[in-house]
Amino acid sequence: MECCESAVSSLSWALVLGGPVYLLRQTRTHTPYGRYRAPRSRCCPARLAWFLQEAPALLLPLMMLLLPGEQGWRVGGRTGGTLLICTFMLHYFHRSCIYALRTQGQPVPLNIVLYAAVFCALNGFLQAHSLLHCTVYPQDALTQARMAAGFLLFLFGMIINIHSDDILRKLRRPGETVCVSNSDGSGVSNSDGSGVSLTLMVQSLTLMVQVCL
Repeated sequence: MECCESAVSSLSWALVLGGPVYLLRQTRTHTPYGRYRAPRSRCCPARLAWFLQEAPALLLPLMMLLLPGEQGWRVGGRTGGTLLICTFMLHYFHRSCIYALRTQGQPVPLNIVLYAAVFCALNGFLQAHSLLHCTVYPQDALTQARMAAGFLLFLFGMIINIHSDDILRKLRRPGETVCVSNSDGSGVSNSDGSGVSLTLMVQSLTLMVQVCL
């Protein structure tokens, strides 16, 4: 597959510019998720929701990597891209399969699941297409110090992420969901989606650096 650099750049800039706009919106209103979920909204069970919304970021790169004629497994220049996209898929395998089975929480509104799935699909496509078809790797990519350092940094970050999830999970009793009270006394979940915009900007800026370099 040929590199669609203009499409990657345009979509990445759209995400970069959309992040601050979404962050500004979140300071004035709230996504109907967690503590802000409408009592009668149509929802999906938490475990199924996590799988459905995170799985596109795993399945799309995997499909692109395994397409007939794909050069991702070739020894040499493309092997670096294969290693990098496999670390990306490892993270989303954990989020969509392992974390989804272990998570506890209230049901997630269907529209939030849909928005998250669209973002993960776009993120997965951009990462895979950029790493497999756009980025040029030297033949000795796997032996360079920056590749080893980046891989170790990824492992360190993933260990912290998994350990932090485990700590948060242990704060709850079996079957318990953390709640706070509104002014009317009703209980609501103590989580929201305001961190999405920061994640969006960080991932998009990372992708832009990859394309530019």
